[in-house]
Amino acid sequence: MFGWLKSRHAKPKAVRHTAPAPPATGSPPFSIGSDPLPAHPLLSLLPRETVDRLLSDSAVSEYPKGTVVYRQGSPCAAIYLILSGRCEVTRMVAGAEIVETVAGPGDMLGERALLNGEAHGHTAIVATHAVLLRIPAEELQGLFAKDLSVAGGFSQVVLKSPRSVREDPDGKFETVRRVVTILPLSARVDADQVVAHLGAALRRLGGQRVLVVRLDRTHDGVSTADWCSREAVSRAEFAFQRHIRAHDGSYDELPLNMSGEPCETASLAPLISHCARHYPFVLLHLRPDLPVAATIEGVIESDLAYVLLQPSTQNLYDFQMLIRAVGDRTKGACRHVKPILCAEESIAAPDFYATLRDIGHPVHSIARGFPLVIQPSCPDHRFDLHVNRLAREIARCRVGLALSSGGAKGLAHIGVIQVLEENGIEVDCIAGSSMGAYVGAIWAYGLDGTMLEKTAREVEGRWGLLRLLDPALPPRRGFLRTQRTIGRLRKSIGDAHFSELVRPLRVVATQLDTLERVVFSTGEVARAVQASIAIPGVCVPVTLDRETYIDGGIADPLPVDVLAEMGIERIIGVNVIPTPERIRYWLDAERELNGREPQPSALTRFMHRHFNYAAQGNILDTMMRAINGAQTRVAEASAREADVVLRPLAGDALWHDFTRPRKYIALGRAVAEAQLPELKALVNPTPYAPEKPLAVTPPLAA
Repeated sequence: MFGWLKSRHAKPKAVRHTAPAPPATGSPPFSIGSDPLPAHPLLSLLPRETVDRLLSDSAVSEYPKGTVVYRQGSPCAAIYLILSGRCEVTRMVAGAEIVETVAGPGDMLGERALLNGEAHGHTAIVATHAVLLRIPAEELQGLFAKDLSVAGGFSQVVLKSPRSVREDPDGKFETVRRVVTILPLSARVDADQVVAHLGAALRRLGGQRVLVVRLDRTHDGVSTADWCSREAVSRAEFAFQRHIRAHDGSYDELPLNMSGEPCETASLAPLISHCARHYPFVLLHLRPDLPVAATIEGVIESDLAYVLLQPSTQNLYDFQMLIRAVGDRTKGACRHVKPILCAEESIAAPDFYATLRDIGHPVHSIARGFPLVIQPSCPDHRFDLHVNRLAREIARCRVGLALSSGGAKGLAHIGVIQVLEENGIEVDCIAGSSMGAYVGAIWAYGLDGTMLEKTAREVEGRWGLLRLLDPALPPRRGFLRTQRTIGRLRKSIGDAHFSELVRPLRVVATQLDTLERVVFSTGEVARAVQASIAIPGVCVPVTLDRETYIDGGIADPLPVDVLAEMGIERIIGVNVIPTPERIRYWLDAERELNGREPQPSALTRFMHRHFNYAAQGNILDTMMRAINGAQTRVAEASAREADVVLRPLAGDALWHDFTRPRKYIALGRAVAEAQLPELKALVNPTPYAPEKPLAVTPPLAA
C-alpha cells in the first residue's frame, strides 16, 4: 500500500512527537473572494474597507493541526473566524482537559471573552489543518466606540451563534462532534461490516446523526466533477443531497469515487469540514486501494483514526510507513492514530506488539470475533462488544467499573455486575484491587453474573472455607499461601492473558520494597491477580519477575484513578470498605441491642479465643482492622473522583466470610438496584441538538 515510500524510508524508525509549529502567515490555500464571506453576520457588521483589508493581508493564516490558538485564562487579544478546518474548544476541570465542542467553518472563537471583557474561559486547539481570519480585539473595540450599533449587533451575533458551548458545572458531559477514519490495512478484515456496525452503534447513542463517507476507486458514488471543482473547493460548497442515502434507518451514507486527480486530495479538507458541520459524527471509510496521498490526507483530517491490521510483517511495515508519512506532514502530531489488532483465536505475536509499542503506537485494542472476508458467517458477540466500546470512545461516554478490595465483602461486586447486565449497562473497562481484581478477572474473561455467582457458591457452607485454606509452614512470611485460591481462578479463566480478555482489565498490586502502586495490563491474568490478593501478614507475598508484591488494596484500595488515567469518561466505583463513622454507627446500634440477641456459648467463645486466629481481637482480625483503617481515607478520596459510588456495606460483614456468598451478592444487588436510575442516567449520552446550517454553506440532507 505504501510502497512508494520505500525509497525514502528503507528502515522506518520511531517518530518523535514534537510541538506544532507556529501558524504560518500569508495567503490562504483557497481563493477567498468577497462572496460569500461578507454574508457572515459578523463581517456584515464591519465597514467594507475593513473587511477587504482583513481578507487581503496576513490576518488570514494557516494553522497546522495541534496549534493552540489561545489558552484558558489568557487575555483576549483577538477573535477568530474559521474559514476552513475545525478547532476543539476545551476547558480544564479538576485537572482534566474536557472537550466541550468542536467549531467548524463559519464559527467564531473568543467572541464571548471579548464581549464580556474578560480572559478566555476555554482553550482553542486546531483539530485539523485550518484557515482562520484573525480580527484584533483593539480594532473591534475601536469600532464599537465609534458606533454603538456595531457593538449591539455584535452582541446579538454572539448570542445567536449556532455554536453554543454547553454549560455543565461538573464538566462531566460534553457535546461531541468527531470525524473518525476507518482504515483497513489487511484485506482479510471485512471493513464494510465494521463500519456498518460502528455507524449503527453511534446512532443508538442518544440518537446522534451519523454520516458514513466511503472513499474508493469504484464507480459507485459521486463523480469527481460533482465535488472537486475549483469553485466548490474555494467556497467549501458541496451539493450532495441527491447522493446521500439512508442505510437501514441507522445512518446516512455518502459514496465518493476518487480517480486519483491531485485536486481531489486538496478538496478532502474542506469536504470533511463541510460534512462535520452538519453531522455530529462522520465516519471516513478509506479503502485500501485509494491513492496514498488521499489516505494520508484523510488520516490527518480526522480526530481519531482506527487502523485495522493483523499481525503480519506486511501490515506492520505498512503501518510504520503510514505513521512516518503522517508524522512528516504534521510534525509528529499523529497520536490520534490507533492500531486495532484483528486477531485470530490462538494468535501470539509478542514481537509485533513490542514493535508497535517501540514506535509510540501500542496496540489500542485487540478485536476477537471481528468478521473476516473469508468467513461469511455472522460475527460473534465479542465483535459487537468491541464495536460498541469503540462507539462509546468516539462519543466520549465510555464507562469504567472500579472494584475495591475487601476480602469476602467483595463478593458484593457480583451482585452489582448482575444488575448492570440485567439492565443492559455495558462496561468498557474494569480496574480492581485484591478481591475486586479476582471478581473483575472472571467477568473480564467473559463469564456472566450467573456464572460468577455459581463460582462463588462452590465454597458455600460450613466447611467450604477449608477448600481455600493453604497453610504456610512455618508461617514466617504469612499464614497462608495463595496457590489454592489462584488454582480455583484458573479453573474459570485458565492461563488467559490480558490480551485475550473480552473486556479490558487492570489489576492493581503493591510493590513490597517501595510500596508503589503497580498496574498490571499485560501477561498472565491469574499471576497478576495472585499478586493483588496477597494480604500482608495473612498471605505470603508473591514474586513475579524478581519483584515482590502484596495486596493491591495497600496502595490503591479503590482504583478509580487507574480508569481516569486511561481516559475513561464515566466511572462507577464499588466500595465495600466502611468508614469510621459507619463503623461507629454499627457499634452504637449493637450496644442498643445488647442482651436482646442470644449470646454465643462459653465453648464457642473459648474456641474463638484460643484457636480462631481471625476471631475478633485476635491477630488476623487486628491486622485486617489496621489495614482497613489505613485504606479508609484513600478509598474515600478515590470515591469522590467517581461519578457514581455504590457502597454495599453491612455491620456484620467479615473479610473471611466466604462461606455465605449469597448474603453479600444480595447486598450488592440491593445497593445497585436502589441507585439504578443514577446508573442509567450516567451511561446515557447527552442528546445532541443539531445546529442550524450557515447560509453560506448548503446543508447536507438530514
